Amino acid sequence: MTLGMRVLSFLVGYIFGMVPSGYLFGKSRHVDITKQGSGNIGTTNTLRVLGKFFGLMTLICDAAKAIVPAVIMYFVFGHKAGGDAHLVMLYAATGAVIGHDFPAVMKFKGGKGIATSMGLFIVCFPQCLPVSFVVFAVAVALTGYVSLGSIMCAVAFPIQVLAFWYFDRLFFFKGNAAMEAFVLSVFLGGLAIARHHSNIVRLYNGNENKFSLHSKKEA
Repeated sequence: MTLGMRVLSFLVGYIFGMVPSGYLFGKSRHVDITKQGSGNIGTTNTLRVLGKFFGLMTLICDAAKAIVPAVIMYFVFGHKAGGDAHLVMLYAATGAVIGHDFPAVMKFKGGKGIATSMGLFIVCFPQCLPVSFVVFAVAVALTGYVSLGSIMCAVAFPIQVLAFWYFDRLFFFKGNAAMEAFVLSVFLGGLAIARHHSNIVRLYNGNENKFSLHSKKEA
């Protein structure tokens, strides 16, 4: 797999990742979610501001932003990349996460990448989904903090990739590709934690917002 394939896959993913799903759903309801709630364009703030339906739609669309370019680039470069075909998908999905977090169309003020990372898991690391879901669900159920669940998932992600690599259960990645996949998992996990820096401060200070199935309008 060439450097050009990696770069082009990343750039295509970035373009898809820039689509501000939550913001567009808000605009369809004449609401600017960047000026309400936390001001974030991701799933959690969309849920709080617009309600369950648009929160779910944002979750689906943000995950799809990683899945769609990954599949497209697989068909474009997969036959040329040989055994590294899934690296093409990983770079496209990684580009989507970066595009979601730092979208040029939104002056680089994006979401925190959790839903888009879920899309990345689906196409590149499906074996990580069960543990990640349990970690997230338990953390949120015990504490009520979505942000803590997201942070715990970010921590667990590279640990899982390392464990699956050690036991030769990464499936899509072998040899040098496995090393590359692990490095990218560390980067993505660290980025997700960094994107939650304000949440970490609020968690430390005890004034973080707790999860609710009701939007502010419904409340």
